[in-house]
Amino acid sequence: MIRIRRTGRCAARLIALLGLWMAPSAYSALDPPLEGNIKLQISPRICTLTGKDTQCETPVHAQWRSSREESLCLVIVARPDVKHCWEHYAEGVYTIQLTFAEDLTFQLRDVSLEHVLASEVLRVIREAIRYRHKRRQPWNIFD
Repeated sequence: MIRIRRTGRCAARLIALLGLWMAPSAYSALDPPLEGNIKLQISPRICTLTGKDTQCETPVHAQWRSSREESLCLVIVARPDVKHCWEHYAEGVYTIQLTFAEDLTFQLRDVSLEHVLASEVLRVIREAIRYRHKRRQPWNIFD
């Protein structure tokens, strides 16, 4: 009888361990898509304006990839006229010629445009020549 109890405890422990091992894989199919699942890359990531330039004019290349098929749209937050969507793709590429003077935020959203799945910012950097300080103070030995 003692032997039966031991076997029963071992079986119970084995079932519990199997349950813990199997549980994550059973629930992962039911989980909503993770935000980190989708990777978005834009090129270029920075636009530098010289003293005479007032805005950037450049082609922007956006590329995304997911571990599974997605239906989503690429949008630019400050530009509602720019929107490109994909239905049931695991990756996508989009190139657009843009003229802009401020930072642009690119977002991958679900088709209903309610949830942001990935985001990247194209930064505008202005060359600040007038704010630079000289390395040494000018002086004259005859003053």
